[in-house]
Amino acid sequence: MGNLTRRDLLKGLGIGSVMVASAGALSACTPAGKATGGNAGAASGSADSVAYQYAKRKSDVTSMTQSEADVLVIGGGGAGLCAALSASEQGAKVTICEKMSVLGGATMLSSGKIPAVGTKQQTDMGEADSVGACVIDIMRPSNYSVRPDLVYTVTEQSKDIIEWTESHGAVWTIDEALYYGQTAHRMHTTNDAGKGLTDALIASMEADQNVTEMLSCEILGLVLADDDDSVIGAYGKNGKEEIAIFAKNTVLASSGFANNPDMLAQYCPEAVDAVKVVAPGATGEGILWAQELGAELQNMGAYQGHAFHGVDNSQTLEQGVANNGGIIVNQEGNRFMSEYGGYSELSPHVLAQTDHIAYLCFTDAQIEKSVKYAGWEEEGIVFKGATASELATAIGADAATFEKTIAEYQAAIEKGEDKFNRSHLPSGFDGPYYAVKITGEIRHTQGGMSTDVAGHVVRPDKSLIKGLYAAGGCTEGFSSRGGAAYMSGNGLIQALVFGKIAGAAAATEDKESAALVEWKKSEIDA
Repeated sequence: MGNLTRRDLLKGLGIGSVMVASAGALSACTPAGKATGGNAGAASGSADSVAYQYAKRKSDVTSMTQSEADVLVIGGGGAGLCAALSASEQGAKVTICEKMSVLGGATMLSSGKIPAVGTKQQTDMGEADSVGACVIDIMRPSNYSVRPDLVYTVTEQSKDIIEWTESHGAVWTIDEALYYGQTAHRMHTTNDAGKGLTDALIASMEADQNVTEMLSCEILGLVLADDDDSVIGAYGKNGKEEIAIFAKNTVLASSGFANNPDMLAQYCPEAVDAVKVVAPGATGEGILWAQELGAELQNMGAYQGHAFHGVDNSQTLEQGVANNGGIIVNQEGNRFMSEYGGYSELSPHVLAQTDHIAYLCFTDAQIEKSVKYAGWEEEGIVFKGATASELATAIGADAATFEKTIAEYQAAIEKGEDKFNRSHLPSGFDGPYYAVKITGEIRHTQGGMSTDVAGHVVRPDKSLIKGLYAAGGCTEGFSSRGGAAYMSGNGLIQALVFGKIAGAAAATEDKESAALVEWKKSEIDA
């Protein structure tokens, strides 16, 4: 992220690595009297004296300070920024509300990377690629269990989103590295990573007279019509002032729930003890608002983790050390997995060890290829030993166990495959030995309300919640049906593409005539 790390940005927001949910005391409990995923009153569109926990009727907010917009966007991360800009391009008057004091959300904290196909950057590189190949790469980690319509949509529109964000000031380059799980050079990165991307989008939005920006504005729930359950806006607090904002259509871009301890414990229990490197505003309330109106929730157990959090310097360490032949052992001195894999998929394995701690162990051969090792030396976080026994003593592992682990790995190298079926091995693994102490991170959740490919929020029966659209981290992701399976760039490309789609749809559709937009594979093949 340029000269700023993810944690530098969090500190700049006044948030440490361990965060709590915001003032609403949000819980993951289903509202009283409702089954998860909906209720009959909401599905039929009748008001029927349904008592909601979060939503209010129009007649309930008459005492609040009121304003109007064509499109209301709730959340100021990548999805919300794209939604606001896209809606404005369609001529809509837009109000965007962000509960934090700054815009950017999870996108600002991201690496600013997305997979994209057919871009000028790929052409200039001479890379041959296809939509189909990218779709397969994205779907492979989930064993092809996620929705192909979502994946095809973002992949087909990936070139367009690069060019569209460039028109709003973003600068993209293509990475020369072939990312784990990607079969082509298609990972694009914005200058200064996620911060550079959001800085560009924010500057473009703030120059747009169609967009009204409200920061430190905490939306507390949706506003419904008095005679049915169509969404006509939202209410909340702008500072101490109670407000209600009415809109023709509303876009939820309110992030996931990685910073909501109750929801995390309910849906992603294996990640509860992970270090939270998440957006401060990722407290999940948008998901709960939609849920009580009957929205279908999908993939709620899915999340992006990272297995290489440095315990002794609170930084994300270098996965390349593992990819280039390093091994990971627990405090007992045993290996417990193949270290050559996705950084997210490896995270629950690390978290499952004693005290959620492991050690990334390596030799001079890995140091020669490392870009971060010199910094680790300066920070004093490296354990060292001339022999395996000495390193075991340094990290507090049983010497005999660790020596056996090293001997087994050396024998596997000679064989060309180890007991975890790892074949991506170094030429040798002789001392001296080094280690850094690691644990797992959680970056963001990847589950939420289900939408169609136009961003409409849908119920299990595929009926629309009238007037409500969604994009980004509060929606159903396509990384996994559950767990830490993840492909780099999934969260960001989904936020950007569906933010743009939802904003345009919200600006151009009438809530009474809006209809489900379904995807058919034949349309993709044509």
